[in-house]
Amino acid sequence: MGQMTFNFETEEKEPEKKQDKEIKEEKKNVKKEEQIPETSNETVNKEEKKIPITKEPVKNKKNKKTKAHQMAKEQRDIPVSEFFEQNRHILGFDNPTHSLITAVKEGVDNSLDACEQAGILPDLIIKIGNQGKDELSISIEDNGPGIIEENVPNVFGRLLYGSRFGSGKQSRGQQGIGISAAIMYGQLTTGRSAVISTRISKEHLATKITMKLDTRNNRGNVERKEDFVWKDDLQEANEDGIYPEKEHGTKVSFSIKGRYREARPSVLEYIKSTAIVNPHAKIIFINPDEKVFTFDRAISNLPKLPTEGVKPHPHGVELGQLMRMAQHSSEYQMAKFLRKDFSSMGTKSINDVLKKARIANIVRPQDLTRVEAKALIEAFKNTSIRTPTSGILVPIGPKLIKMGLKQVLEEYRPDFYTLPISRTPSVFSGTPFLVEVGMVYGGNLPKDQPVQMLRFANRVPLLYQAGGCAITKAIQSINWRLYGLEQKGGKGTPSGPAIILIHVASTNIPFTSEAKEAIADITEIKKDIVLALRNNAKTLARHLKKQKKRAKVSEKFDLVQKVLPAIAEKTSSVVGKPVPNLDKVVAAIMDVVWIEEKINYNNEGIDIEIKITNYRLRSANFKLRAEVPGHSITNAEPRPGKRSGNQIIWSVGLPTTETTKYKLSIPEGTRSSFEGLELWIEGMDSTNIIGAEPWTGISDPGINEAMEAEKQGLS
Repeated sequence: MGQMTFNFETEEKEPEKKQDKEIKEEKKNVKKEEQIPETSNETVNKEEKKIPITKEPVKNKKNKKTKAHQMAKEQRDIPVSEFFEQNRHILGFDNPTHSLITAVKEGVDNSLDACEQAGILPDLIIKIGNQGKDELSISIEDNGPGIIEENVPNVFGRLLYGSRFGSGKQSRGQQGIGISAAIMYGQLTTGRSAVISTRISKEHLATKITMKLDTRNNRGNVERKEDFVWKDDLQEANEDGIYPEKEHGTKVSFSIKGRYREARPSVLEYIKSTAIVNPHAKIIFINPDEKVFTFDRAISNLPKLPTEGVKPHPHGVELGQLMRMAQHSSEYQMAKFLRKDFSSMGTKSINDVLKKARIANIVRPQDLTRVEAKALIEAFKNTSIRTPTSGILVPIGPKLIKMGLKQVLEEYRPDFYTLPISRTPSVFSGTPFLVEVGMVYGGNLPKDQPVQMLRFANRVPLLYQAGGCAITKAIQSINWRLYGLEQKGGKGTPSGPAIILIHVASTNIPFTSEAKEAIADITEIKKDIVLALRNNAKTLARHLKKQKKRAKVSEKFDLVQKVLPAIAEKTSSVVGKPVPNLDKVVAAIMDVVWIEEKINYNNEGIDIEIKITNYRLRSANFKLRAEVPGHSITNAEPRPGKRSGNQIIWSVGLPTTETTKYKLSIPEGTRSSFEGLELWIEGMDSTNIIGAEPWTGISDPGINEAMEAEKQGLS
């Protein structure tokens, strides 16, 4: 592409623009500073010669020790590991219960990241045991790629050591502090060493390393090292009861001063939450009472890894950040600098930005003045620049969020799962992020308590500091009474039988502290969370409205069925005539077509029965569409007149007061995989239908809200 220049000369009569004046003034000041003469040695020597020489020798004041000298001697570099040892509360090690959860979290994060980066479906075993009063043992084992022997002391014995800091890629761990800090806390509170077992392949022996962390030098000191045969407890034993060897993986074992409890927040709650947003992982948890909790994987596909590291996005970049980037750029033209060092900058957006900033392409980025940088920032804000590419961030996705919720929350038997929403990426301070939201309602969830909030950042549960988190503040800013939940005064945390899941993904999550337990109250992030929540809450409100309508009609129907026969029977006995057929009278009062479904789970799959009753004075003629999301319907009775993808379509003709039944079966269906039966009707006014939605041409429930959310995310 040829070099571009812009000519911004004006006529002599036109007054000079303020921005141009500021640029010229700044450059004049720079020249004046360059012209200030330095003091020469000659001048100094001449001045020195004028000093009168006295008979008494002048004392050398440089040798006199002052308080400043003494204080300077006491100053020293503070090793980062020593700092965190003295301030461990910053990392989440502030009380026994919190410390235990933090230690487990750091180990699990490491294991999941390692497995995913190596393309391995994670199998994790987490075990907590009692070792005495307030002393617990922790072991976290994975089937990841393992760690080479020489690198073990660095990975587990050094703080701020890792491969993810500044990589520009989305990951759970970011700072290289976590697992080393957990081992450091354990060493500090129990005096015990950590034991690391690792194997990198079948061709290599498994190695067991006993080590401690040297906080003075931020190093891991190996105390003992040995090779051993590592049995894989997750595999089945052979006829002789011998387990096969573990081919690859890592196990970290250490002790800490901590307290285990089942009440929230707890280790079990953390592991349950982790299983929800990581449905590809199998997690086995063994508590101090040796009770085993198994969370099987819901899917056998790994999440996609980010395809590229991220460059700063022009929207939200700070002035100082821009000036630093320009100063250190390897490019010598502004257009090339904007294209190479920023994301989402194409030819058109580059030309628009330079024109609005009144900066010529020939200007070297290294020569960019503060005033010009400010003009660039304003130009960024006023120019339409595309959002970050989809390869930068990896969402969980609506389908997997729903599957994870169903897999883990089965004990509550919720009545309704909203279609989760994944918004398009947005930007704060040049950093891309995206928001995902899902909701669960009804079943055995408590009705008279605040809703349960499941907060996540890069697939990691956030259990503490909820009050200071942007997620909580976004939830509390919405008037939930509009969507069917209780909320005093329309503010604060809503109440009702519901669970709200919010996930924020970013290449650099803005946590409130190094403990990574709450997301900072960033305006852009909070705004996106609110938009996602409102759009997802619409599907909940629609469900509750439909549920309320069904309950009202059902109550009316029950009343009619009880009262009318009693009146008819009494009247008939008085007049001495037989009791008349009341079906048409009931139909005249009800005026609805009632559709209800019955689900039966068995060893052969799922059997579904759809019962339709016409409580109207006229015949009901319509098309009934049925779909089971994620499954193909193989057997259907009566035979459907048409199939469209995974949908089957029956033509229904039902005389007044008549009832008919339709049946279908899902051979491979299970309770955990079943996402519900979706029914739609065509060719009849939906106001007279209870139990099915009007067909709009879009099959997924709530997809309109999801599409609307996407539009808002792009605007």
